[in-house]
Amino acid sequence: MSLFVVILLIVLIVCSNIYAGKINVSKVNIKVSYGMSDTIVLANNINESLKNEFGDFLQKQRKDIDQKKIESFLMQNPYIEQAQVYQTLKGVLNIDIKQREPIVRIYTLRNKEYYIDKFGKIILIDNNQLTDVVVASGNIDVNSSNLEKNLDTIDIENKKGFDKTLSNIYYIALQLASDSILNYQIDQIYVPAKGNYELIPKIGNYIIRIGENKDLEEELIKLRYLYKEAFSRNGWDNYSMVDLRFRHQVVCTKKGGVDATIDSAQTTTKKVN
Repeated sequence: MSLFVVILLIVLIVCSNIYAGKINVSKVNIKVSYGMSDTIVLANNINESLKNEFGDFLQKQRKDIDQKKIESFLMQNPYIEQAQVYQTLKGVLNIDIKQREPIVRIYTLRNKEYYIDKFGKIILIDNNQLTDVVVASGNIDVNSSNLEKNLDTIDIENKKGFDKTLSNIYYIALQLASDSILNYQIDQIYVPAKGNYELIPKIGNYIIRIGENKDLEEELIKLRYLYKEAFSRNGWDNYSMVDLRFRHQVVCTKKGGVDATIDSAQTTTKKVN
């Protein structure tokens, strides 16, 4: 009796799978998650590219849908971080996409433009995929080997050349993007011909100089303190240059060439909320 029941269950499962596989695709749902980023990947464009590659899903049965193949195709789009495709028993084809979140837009020496996302992925910009992020320019280059890997900030000190420059830019942009005050204040990162970096604010006509990665955390804490405390009292429009490269102090050059030193030792012991 038990063997008969097992056989019957197997037959029922096989029959139901065959029946379910012959159900027509009734609807296609494409959902794109953007996180904190502006819209780059559009559901309509994704739908069009899928039609060009696989045909009209609404003319197919459930059994004709290769979910893994669709996911692999979607992941060829450099702006897509994750893609999941699944179907319901009623024939609804769901396509869930997570867009990458760029944190900096790079203009290189070769007149090419790239994004770096929050995980260090470098993405070539070949159309008008615009999103409001900090811009980096100056002595920057990107080669094909950089495009095949994610940048990291773990071993910057042992990197050389443009690899080190890109990782430093990624580190700076990551810190800016994660800080509500600095993200609002800083508009550009500029890389001079030799060493160090310059930050260009959104408001005010002055330049902020910062150093290499080993001191960047302290320097950005000092910068946050300046915006929250010092500049609110003295005004940032009084300065032409703010230099954060000195330990426990900030050297501000007033318009007209006079230097003023701000003691910021307290800002290096704890972050200001």
